[in-house]
Amino acid sequence: MTDLERLLAIEDIKALKAQYFRGVDTKDAVALRAVFADGAETDFRSESPTGDPAFHQHDPDAFVRNTLYMLEGTATVHAGFMPEIEFLSDTEALARWPMNDRIWVEDTSLGRLPFITLTGWGCYHDRYVRGPAGWRIVSTRLQRTRLIVG
Repeated sequence: MTDLERLLAIEDIKALKAQYFRGVDTKDAVALRAVFADGAETDFRSESPTGDPAFHQHDPDAFVRNTLYMLEGTATVHAGFMPEIEFLSDTEALARWPMNDRIWVEDTSLGRLPFITLTGWGCYHDRYVRGPAGWRIVSTRLQRTRLIVG
């Protein structure tokens, strides 16, 4: 991979993660699903106080459905920044994304989330593969470092 190809790949990966955050915040299932490779691993056990294994899946379709179901009736803002992207090959990369998010429950009658507001910080640990459709997430894990709920 040339330096220029590496820089372009970094920008493609950044745009893909931005699409992930936008898909969550706009509740756009198509945009969110499009960032994942088939069979991608999603590990959000950090979101469960008990480390519930149901939060660790290899089914991006179920992840999208479950995420948007849980976030129905909320307003959310997610931000990822200062990624550390490491290329394992021309077609595989790892990235660490420091992040923060805010969630406001606007429809408490749904009763899906055990809080009214959430502010969180942490880091996404992602693995990407480049295929015919471009870069896609094949594995993502959220590791929280701080959480304030109200």
